[in-house]
Amino acid sequence: MRALILGAALCAAALAGPQDAAIEKAVLEVNAQMTRAAEDHDIDRLFSFMLANDRGSIIQSGNLFQTREEALATVKRNFQGVAAIKYRWKRQLVTVISPTMALLVCDGESEVRTAQEPPATFVTPFAQTVLFMLTDGKWKALHAHNSAVPR
Repeated sequence: MRALILGAALCAAALAGPQDAAIEKAVLEVNAQMTRAAEDHDIDRLFSFMLANDRGSIIQSGNLFQTREEALATVKRNFQGVAAIKYRWKRQLVTVISPTMALLVCDGESEVRTAQEPPATFVTPFAQTVLFMLTDGKWKALHAHNSAVPR
């Protein structure tokens, strides 16, 4: 019996490997698309990757935006003062929770040039987690948490 259980566990691990790698690749690609949308100032496209959620859509630097709509409005408002933004990822780590759920944990820095005259440039380290769900064949973010690293 013990050998049977061990054999089943080894088979499950072997089968999960390629599936987990495919999920990790898909989640990282969606994150890359989200990054490009933010860098292009296309906030509507950025939020097209976010699922509707009224139980805590996004947390940014300690501020909870309960719904997707509230987060969208705030991010649009905040981007009005941004002339350019660039993200540089240090680490992007995906944990596959199930075939339909994955957690992205990452850190990096954002470089923001303000729209004011004269413009100012700020480089800010941050950490982020994003919970992704596979919905209708597409990976979408259910919840994101982003915080600036204390200096």
